[in-house]
Amino acid sequence: MQDLPPNNSLWADGFKQSGKRNEFNNSYDVAIIGGGFSGLWSAYHLLKLDPKLSIVIFEAKSTGYGASGRNGGWVSSDYPVYRKTLEKRHGLDATDNLFKELANAIDEIGQISGQIAPKASFVKSGTVTFARNKAQERRLKESADSEHFWKPAGELGQLIQVTDLRGGLFNPQCATINPFQLVLGLANYLESKGVVIAEGVFATQTNGGVLANSSLVKAPVVIRASEAYSNPGREFIPLYSLMIASEALSEEIWDQIGVKDRFTFAEGTHLVNYAQRTADNRLAIGGRGASYPFGSKLIEEKEMTSSVHQSLERMAKRWFPVLKNVKFTHAWGGAVAITRNWEPYVQFDKSTGSARLGGYAGDGVTMSYLASKILADLIVGRESNVTNLHFVNREIRKWEIEPLRYLAVNSLVKLSGIADKEEARTGRPSLVSRLISPLILR
Repeated sequence: MQDLPPNNSLWADGFKQSGKRNEFNNSYDVAIIGGGFSGLWSAYHLLKLDPKLSIVIFEAKSTGYGASGRNGGWVSSDYPVYRKTLEKRHGLDATDNLFKELANAIDEIGQISGQIAPKASFVKSGTVTFARNKAQERRLKESADSEHFWKPAGELGQLIQVTDLRGGLFNPQCATINPFQLVLGLANYLESKGVVIAEGVFATQTNGGVLANSSLVKAPVVIRASEAYSNPGREFIPLYSLMIASEALSEEIWDQIGVKDRFTFAEGTHLVNYAQRTADNRLAIGGRGASYPFGSKLIEEKEMTSSVHQSLERMAKRWFPVLKNVKFTHAWGGAVAITRNWEPYVQFDKSTGSARLGGYAGDGVTMSYLASKILADLIVGRESNVTNLHFVNREIRKWEIEPLRYLAVNSLVKLSGIADKEEARTGRPSLVSRLISPLILR
């Protein structure tokens, strides 16, 4: 295991990440590798289906160390692949079923977090994607559908006061949350139900169980739930998403920004960005732009790419000039796992008891819940609406070999940023974007 730094996100600020090693036995019904949302939710759903199961979760660092404790706090119905692409790949019914289950998952997370993680401050107020130039406006209008409603600038400006606002899309199916507090609430709940969470224990799957540090732990079912913090081979790549957060802002400042109901928001750029008003009145904003590491290696310096953090601060101050003299007190980052066709995976081999899930591409707060629910059903042999979703037990398309992968991914990241600058300058849809869209497979 690489010696990575602790989770330094806003969400984990002030929490001592001990990486304590809990005692564990040499045999369990289910062994889970990874103490993030995928692992925790898998244990949660399995216990709901069969409370008698003995379960251990092995976490190499500390619970919520990876993306689960670092993300943007969006509990959204977003899926890594665009709806129109999904309809072409899998049909209208399969696509409708997916988004129905994502919406259900949001409400279920809200209900559960209210019971076991009230400090997570779950608030469901929707999400806004706004346009600040003609090209963005055209693109967002064309993507409006039964879940994403176009609002003109005059109407949207009552909700959020962004410079150069030209309107935007509103989707009611999104909530904000402190993800690390949800992790802690889940972990405490699971331990109260008898689940063993062993932190500071590096585990790998082996025949009939796992090798946990130097100990063999037998388990007929093993779930690999470490997502981007795994050995990916060519099945997925780790791409870094970075965030910053401001000091707590006064109500006077928020009156000039809006976002009264704490809906999430983003600009309709090609390069991913996302933001929320936190429960303690900070602005937390994140986005992509850090380069992909050769060979899919996790490199801690990528988490603190200063040029990306500075770019995020400039973006926030372009949106809201009232932030001109505001200090940004936190900066962090983490890796997300992206498969070649941008779709997640949930796999279970009944003959071997081997299971794994991941590939959420940055939409993991909701997707990890849904994927874990699916996996639990598969493990206990229960057929349900969710076990029939199109990505269940699918083959994972492999990424190109290196150095092609390195060159292609980093070129696409850079070209996405160039496309945004082109559209901001000309107001017309980017020619660069048209060239790269077919290569991205979204």
